[in-house]
Amino acid sequence: MTKVEKIIAALTRDGSLIFANNLSYSVNLEKIIPHLKIEEKDGCEFWYENESPTVVNTRVKVFPSRHIVFYNEKGQRFLCTDPEGTPLHEALWTEDENTGEMQLAFARMQLDCKQWVGIKPRAKTFSTQIDISPHEGWENMSLDELREKAAEAWRVPASEVKYFYDDDHMVHQGEGKYDIRLTKDGLYALHEGTFDKSIFISFMFQVNWAKLDLIPVVELFQSTLPGTGGAVFEFIWGIYNDQSREEKLAPLRYRGLPTYPSKEAFNIFSAFFEPKGPEGKDIKTLFMDPQTSHEITWTPQKYPPVRYFSEEQKVAITAQDGYLYKVTVFDDPITFPFINCGGVRKPPIEREVRVGNQTFTLLEGERGREIHFESSWGLRPQTYSTRLAQKYPFTWKWFFNGEPPRVDPIKSIYTVPFYPEGQADIDESSMQPMVLDQIFHYMEMAPAMPAKLEKMESVLIHTFDTVLAGCIDSSKDRAYTVLYSDPEFAQKNAQLLWNYAASREQLSNLERVSFLEEQAHIRDAYSQKYDLIFKWIPFMYHQDREACESMLTALSETLMPEGFMFLVGPRQLQGLFDHYKLDALYNDPIYNMPFFRQHLKMCPENQVNPDIVVYLAQKRGEQKKKADPPATEDTFDGTIPQMRGFRRPN
Repeated sequence: MTKVEKIIAALTRDGSLIFANNLSYSVNLEKIIPHLKIEEKDGCEFWYENESPTVVNTRVKVFPSRHIVFYNEKGQRFLCTDPEGTPLHEALWTEDENTGEMQLAFARMQLDCKQWVGIKPRAKTFSTQIDISPHEGWENMSLDELREKAAEAWRVPASEVKYFYDDDHMVHQGEGKYDIRLTKDGLYALHEGTFDKSIFISFMFQVNWAKLDLIPVVELFQSTLPGTGGAVFEFIWGIYNDQSREEKLAPLRYRGLPTYPSKEAFNIFSAFFEPKGPEGKDIKTLFMDPQTSHEITWTPQKYPPVRYFSEEQKVAITAQDGYLYKVTVFDDPITFPFINCGGVRKPPIEREVRVGNQTFTLLEGERGREIHFESSWGLRPQTYSTRLAQKYPFTWKWFFNGEPPRVDPIKSIYTVPFYPEGQADIDESSMQPMVLDQIFHYMEMAPAMPAKLEKMESVLIHTFDTVLAGCIDSSKDRAYTVLYSDPEFAQKNAQLLWNYAASREQLSNLERVSFLEEQAHIRDAYSQKYDLIFKWIPFMYHQDREACESMLTALSETLMPEGFMFLVGPRQLQGLFDHYKLDALYNDPIYNMPFFRQHLKMCPENQVNPDIVVYLAQKRGEQKKKADPPATEDTFDGTIPQMRGFRRPN
């Protein structure tokens, strides 16, 4: 294949472009590619029209890594591919009707697992009305003074409030009333690669994509699909590189109200951008403090991470300046990639990649798979520690008695919390992480609870599929019976649990943890006795009094005297506690939990049923049971057909 044919093949590859304007333009570009002139500079090839390459007339740029970028008639990248033409990202640019300036309309990025995510700029504008007239001297209060008061209330620097809320975002309505507006970009998972079937992931603070001005904050970072951060930053680095062709851009800053700093965020920022901070101060310390994160400036790395896809080997790799970082296998039911740990760090669930002269080896425990890599990838052979790999008492499959459930590779990728983009109820799967935070809060605040939990020897976890790993304490040897109904979430949690315990050398404490499929094992599980129970009553049963009481009966019978139960269910359920010798130590509606209130700062329109309550209950030592349950003030409507037992629909 000639050089021209390779460029055209990358442009016209099926599925690389989905936006109508880009498809239309690519037809014309395909015709002129054979006639473009080529100039080499700094290891790059510029394919251009007319006499010399400029921002406007450059149509194709081939980087030293042989990655290919295509530009539209205005000089903006609309497609980036790896050397073999696998699409990495596509961008749609449109002209602003009012200003005539070009702006980003949509962007989408392909992940290592071949799923797609997308960015929708200006996805939503939030509006809040405030009234400062009750404050003395409000008539003379300036907008800057108003911003300073907001900064105090939000505990963020005043400079950041002014950055996001300029005068155009604070519209005076008269008589001390202001309409405060803030527009945010949105991040989405793109089912089948298009925005037609998009799933909302998170909001981000608005970015001027036509001239980058900040590193955006992904507000719900736990909701991102594996590899999203790297794919998005690959796009950001590329945009910054393009926009620096004629004049140098100002360094970027990590900004938000507030920022959400983490070690993982710092690592991925540093992979693509070089951080610099005030002289004499530790950069990581500054970054990890939301009050000072914005003080660090970020400029592009000369050699950012690059990705290569191999359809023949069914793998995607990420490398930086010849160093292989990770390998992802297509259609892998396990979402953890193979990581190059240099023989030093412990790889997640023992998945490690090691690089030789012409091959790399994917290691998983004692099993390995050797893959020949392309010389064009420029990978450097590496030497590794000669010490023996650490031997673990068992793998994550132990939790399933060595036979984990069959899972769907695509569903496994989507085992993250998804929240509504607007005014809708959060589903129960996505609600569980913040409920677990509330449970941890109970563990800390209940009198002498740590000492009481220390005595617990047997635990039942039922219908907490999203957060199973978080319910298990690896610091102490206990018997855990875990009933799950979702195999993808169960597998992910088993792997997370194994990773956590292995990193702390606590695996030996987890030998009595059993993950059991709910339908096949529920009868046996409830024939045992437990000191502690985690139980989530599915929303579909909340209006069915008989089903809820049947569950409470079984829970009470299997809970040991003086045992504890973390229960999530309808508010009306508490009226039955006394009959089953249960004392509610705490009972908080989910809508009133501080963790849900915190979530509303990011997604203010999200809702939850006000009758859903998180309970911490304790069973009394006395075993005698009353003949009839007392009448309750709140009754169940009984609108759902009668359903017995705990089983969820298939």
